[in-house]
Amino acid sequence: MRLGEMSWTALGEQLKQGPLDVIVPLGALEQHGPHLPLDTDALIAEAVSDRAAQTAGECMVAPIIPVGASHHHLAFPGTASLSDGTLRSVMVEVIQTLLSHGFRGAYLVTGHAGNVGAMAAVMAELDPTERSRVVSFDDWPAQRDAVHRVAEDQLGLDRELVGTHGGHFETSIMLAIAPDRVDMASAVAGHIGPAASASAKLRSEGMAALSPVGIIGDPRQATADAGESYLDALVDLVVEGIEAHRHRSMQRVAP
Repeated sequence: MRLGEMSWTALGEQLKQGPLDVIVPLGALEQHGPHLPLDTDALIAEAVSDRAAQTAGECMVAPIIPVGASHHHLAFPGTASLSDGTLRSVMVEVIQTLLSHGFRGAYLVTGHAGNVGAMAAVMAELDPTERSRVVSFDDWPAQRDAVHRVAEDQLGLDRELVGTHGGHFETSIMLAIAPDRVDMASAVAGHIGPAASASAKLRSEGMAALSPVGIIGDPRQATADAGESYLDALVDLVVEGIEAHRHRSMQRVAP
């Protein structure tokens, strides 16, 4: 299911055999506190994309676009960032070239909230025929709410302590998918507060002004089991979106 692992001939044969979609995961290279690696968002986006492709079927996963729009993290060493315009152009050209080879549809899946502005703008750059074959999962509040509902309903945790960036939910997912990359001995609490106001300050003043350690939430009680539950919620959102788009597409072509 990993597009980058296939030869062009093997892919060509698969495209001849039946409809095939492609997920394009989007990551970031940015700080995630003292306990998580800079490529955390990329690893999470790939995990969500791989699992969604397995569940939805008839789906490949393209190589990740590893650097995103991360200007609000540039105060921290190691962070790299693309402008929204550059990121948008990269996504548009990747989507257009993949669709030209015969993929039925393309789905943009991000592990980084900072990418969603460019993702939404992609749709306006596509012509109507291309646009009808593309879904951008750029509703970050919906994704954040999905993991916070898991925290409250399944784990009995307060959503403000769970947080977002580098907090309980991202740390738990990393413990589930890449435990060797997590340094729990270095985990510390970051900004604790409502997600909406944290996001507003993050966008306007940058992460360092919101949280000097680069974390929103408290990751210290993160577990791999919680990470699996959070992943399930994120994968469900993507799979539901893929299935809904396929259904709409079938209705459009029905006689």
